Amino acid sequence: MASVKFDDLALQYVLSDESDLEHAISKKAATAIEESTNSRITVGQWVASINRWIQPGDDSGDDNIIARAKALDFLASTLGVLKDRNVSLKVDQIKLLVAFFGSLFSSDHRAGVTASAKALRHLVSMKSFQPTLGDDIIANVSKLGEDFKLQTPVTRLEIYELFLGLLQDPAVANDLEYRHGSTCGFITGLLDLCRNERDPLNLMKWFETLKTCLQNFSPSEDVTSEVFKTFSAYFPISLRASATPSGVTADDLKSAVRSCFAAHYRVASHAIPYLIGKLDQGDAVTVAVKVDILQTLDACLLQYEHPKQSVVPFIDQIWGSLKYEVRNGEIPEIIKATLKVIRSLTTRLDDNELRSFLVDAWRDLVEDLSNPTYTAQAGRLLVAIAGATFQSFATITPQVIPHVQTTLTNTQSALHKQELVGLLNSILVVRSHLVDILKNEPNTDKSSGLLKDELFGDILFFNIYLPQWEENSSAQATSEQVGILKKTMEGLAALVGQQASDGESFDQLCSAPTCQKIVGWLASPSITYPLEGRQFNESTASTGDLNQDIRDAAVAALKEAVPLYPSAFQLLLRQYLSSLKVAYQKQLAPHDLPLEINLVASALYEVGCSNVPTRPPFLLNTVSLVATQLEGLLWVVSQRAPPRYWTAFICSIHFSILQSLSNLPRQTIASSNSISQSITKEWYIQFIRIIGELDYPEIDSHGTGNPSLLTKTLKALEGLETIGVDTHLQLLAYSLSVVEQLYRRFTVVYHREDESINAPSYIGLSKDFKEVHVSVAEQDIFLHQLGLLATSVIRSLSEDEQKALELGRDVFVLFSSVDADAVNPQSDLASQNTILSPLDDFRTVPLSMGILQGLYPDVMPPVHHISALKNLCTVLTSAPFAVSDATRAALDISFTILSNKLRVENAENSKEKLQIQEDLMGTLLKIYDADSGSILDISRYICVFRSILCFLAGDIARFQSMPNNQNLLLKMVCDRAPLNPAIGRQLARSFEVLVSPKECLEKENHAIRKRLSGEWLYFKAIQPYLKDCFPNSNTDETVAVNRAVAVFSVLKHLRYEQYASDIGQIVRIGIRSLSTFESGVEMESCLSVLLHILEKDPGALKEHLAGLISGMATVYEVARKAPKTAESAEEPAILKTKGRERVLCRKFALEFFQTLPRSYEAQYLVPYRQQLLRPLSAACGDSVREIRRTALMARKAWEGLA
Repeated sequence: MASVKFDDLALQYVLSDESDLEHAISKKAATAIEESTNSRITVGQWVASINRWIQPGDDSGDDNIIARAKALDFLASTLGVLKDRNVSLKVDQIKLLVAFFGSLFSSDHRAGVTASAKALRHLVSMKSFQPTLGDDIIANVSKLGEDFKLQTPVTRLEIYELFLGLLQDPAVANDLEYRHGSTCGFITGLLDLCRNERDPLNLMKWFETLKTCLQNFSPSEDVTSEVFKTFSAYFPISLRASATPSGVTADDLKSAVRSCFAAHYRVASHAIPYLIGKLDQGDAVTVAVKVDILQTLDACLLQYEHPKQSVVPFIDQIWGSLKYEVRNGEIPEIIKATLKVIRSLTTRLDDNELRSFLVDAWRDLVEDLSNPTYTAQAGRLLVAIAGATFQSFATITPQVIPHVQTTLTNTQSALHKQELVGLLNSILVVRSHLVDILKNEPNTDKSSGLLKDELFGDILFFNIYLPQWEENSSAQATSEQVGILKKTMEGLAALVGQQASDGESFDQLCSAPTCQKIVGWLASPSITYPLEGRQFNESTASTGDLNQDIRDAAVAALKEAVPLYPSAFQLLLRQYLSSLKVAYQKQLAPHDLPLEINLVASALYEVGCSNVPTRPPFLLNTVSLVATQLEGLLWVVSQRAPPRYWTAFICSIHFSILQSLSNLPRQTIASSNSISQSITKEWYIQFIRIIGELDYPEIDSHGTGNPSLLTKTLKALEGLETIGVDTHLQLLAYSLSVVEQLYRRFTVVYHREDESINAPSYIGLSKDFKEVHVSVAEQDIFLHQLGLLATSVIRSLSEDEQKALELGRDVFVLFSSVDADAVNPQSDLASQNTILSPLDDFRTVPLSMGILQGLYPDVMPPVHHISALKNLCTVLTSAPFAVSDATRAALDISFTILSNKLRVENAENSKEKLQIQEDLMGTLLKIYDADSGSILDISRYICVFRSILCFLAGDIARFQSMPNNQNLLLKMVCDRAPLNPAIGRQLARSFEVLVSPKECLEKENHAIRKRLSGEWLYFKAIQPYLKDCFPNSNTDETVAVNRAVAVFSVLKHLRYEQYASDIGQIVRIGIRSLSTFESGVEMESCLSVLLHILEKDPGALKEHLAGLISGMATVYEVARKAPKTAESAEEPAILKTKGRERVLCRKFALEFFQTLPRSYEAQYLVPYRQQLLRPLSAACGDSVREIRRTALMARKAWEGLA
């Protein structure tokens, strides 16, 4: 590298305008210096290479200045490369370079400053740099004087970084301290140089420099005062918007200035009086500025060392100012910031100073506590002071509690009492927080009762909370008293969790009887009274608003109390069961009891199971709740209660399990203790065995409710902790065991008497259904809800878990294949049954559907899957086939699921499915060719047709375009159903089954769905038939209308984008249908689609406004008329359905009118204004409130067009 010519490199650098090239040149120069054998000569040549630009001469031209700056930057850039490579020059070389670059600050203000500052910064970081040179550098840079502010922000930033690097270097700082002592002359020079800085980025460095001066040096009082004046001049600081943002925010600047105020305790005598003075300026200070002042004062109090010198002298001044910010303040942000300052002030005081401060503070606050106007404010100040330290709490609370008790006795103001009770509640919360801190401080002496345990147990309950409860919980309490009661409930919740502070055990302070009484009180408005049909506050029984407030407050209080006093939840569960039994046996509010069972159960879940699911009590409480609900279910069954009571408990169990599984996610990463990540068959058998060994109550034993169910469940749960499965899987396994036992409890296996014929044994309903003589509809609802519970649990299992547990077989035997006593995993029953049980008119099908709906597609063995499909095909198309509507719906849903989850990629499965389609096509032919027959025949044909559509719905969700023979059934339905002269219109209405939302086809139930299924169906079943929606040579009026009915039955469930390509034709069909459809489900479908088009693409309707407006007006009038006389002979349920459909027609028509004015400019609508105002005025008198509201809004919109 000896051949490197620095002159050439310098010239190349000066002439270059690319940063990458400049850096490469610097690296060459640095390498030459690094590898030279005689660095003294090499460095000299390197420095001399820029002489041509540095020599004295006429340098007034801009070109000369730029060239000279580039030349100096060549040296600085080279030094930067050497620094990055950790290469240091010799001591004398560094000294000469420091002198050279330092001289440029006084001789070359225009070209040399930036490069010189950069070069000096690199030199300072070299290990051969002598600390004594630091003072020379600062002195040389300070010679810039007034020229400093003329430099660019980038140049000034280099200088700030140079200063900061020097002052933060311990060796340099020690030298400066030795040279200047307390006079700190170099600081004065810096202040004179930089005090007018305004650039945000530079200010950040400048504030950091000032903070460093205060922290790393010992300036005299005069110098400290000057430093304080410098940074306080910027306070409060703000940031104006700039065209060239620096990346520095206003909060960054505030934080930087704040760090200067709090930099060192020697600033306290200047900072605290200054900040208090700013704070006391009153209305002249904005909210944001006042908060900034308070936050700055808080930082000072927290960070100053030696509080006896820096904080104690200003206690009176701080307290005297800040107490009024709370006492007279109204802005929450200011009050919150003030309380934080007072708390910080209290934490910095010890012994005598703290006692003196608390005496003064109590003297000021005691009168305010007795004054209703200022009680809340005084309470906030007391809580801030008491919660600061153990000592402050122990000193102030013995004065507060007796005074509050006396004031509560003497005051007559309900609001005053409410505020006083609220103050005690806050003190209890603060004390609980301090106890938690105490638990984590092993070195703190706990033998002395730091937190005044003697004041916070039964004595507080009997002296204050008991009288308040008795006074304000009467049945005739006023709304003001209810406010006190709600505060009392909050306090009781906090009181029950108070723990001792004088030992290691942290026992409850309240005695067990007191805790039980508190829990019982809180349970009254939230559990006991609702179940027993009573109003806690009878004075508001007409509205119930206050009663609901009391109920909500009690639930919120229990939610806080249960984590603090875990045994409270078991007390609540016992209260739940006892109140339920009383309510049922005495027939209190019999019509509301099932609803209240659900509401109270959800409240119990919120109280005991919604807090932090990672805590151990979560699983314990969840299982306790479910076990209690099971016990209640068994009890009402034993009492032969109507099935609506059974349903209420099943829904409660479902809610508890579903919420718990949602709140407790699976472990996704195996931990070091080898926790299993899935349920295996062997583990589940062990799970069942452990429960059995612990004398777990047999839900499926057809006995009455077992009173010890809860205790035994908890024992079983404790035994499971050693099995090595995460909490979520334990809960999931428990939930599955509950489902299995419930299924077995309400079903029974009917064995064939003749075993020789090898015929399957079927599952029927248990004797419970025979003993209760109520409507079958209630029983069907119960069975359906039990099936949904099974779905929620089973779908939460992974596919591997479902396969391991062989749940696909349980679809047909409803878990009866598992012998609960012998824990025999599989008997012959499952292998014999591969079809849905026909017993009891197929009423067990909802239970099979519940299992089936939650399974993954490949879990059920293909043989069973095909067998079930064929069986359902036969059952649903047979005649006569009389089952309840609920059972028929469950059969149809099962048909949909089986159709959807069959893997047709398998050739054998595909062949079998084609055979099933052929059978269904044969059934369709019989329907098409049948005579019109009686009304009963028509109803049966439509049911069969809808079942076929359910099969197709499962197929469509995971459609297959090829081969074509897979879709022959769909084509046959679309081609011929609307052509039937007798029932074509009814069949057309059923087309919506193909695409209507179905829970069984949701992704969460592991259905096979393709993203484009809607588009595929449209182009297969709708678009080819749009032309037939108008009469022509091949289509008569009846068929055209039927086609249109089928079209809109499907379109109302599709997205606009899926049929937008044919929007013109669809609009014309819709306008025609306004006059041809019946007012009911047909018209509702048409109006729904037209309204959707208006919202998505108003332009598509613009040319048809006249026909649409007149047609919609007619639709409304027809739908408003009373039903025809012929309809009055129909069943009440059918009449109710038709009435609901007419209401929807009226609503959609008016919504269409309401949407028009915001979709089009007035010029398009004004011609129809007068024509429409009269019908809209008439609609404002509609019998349905929601329709009247829509009509009023529509009329207002059209009147605004004038």
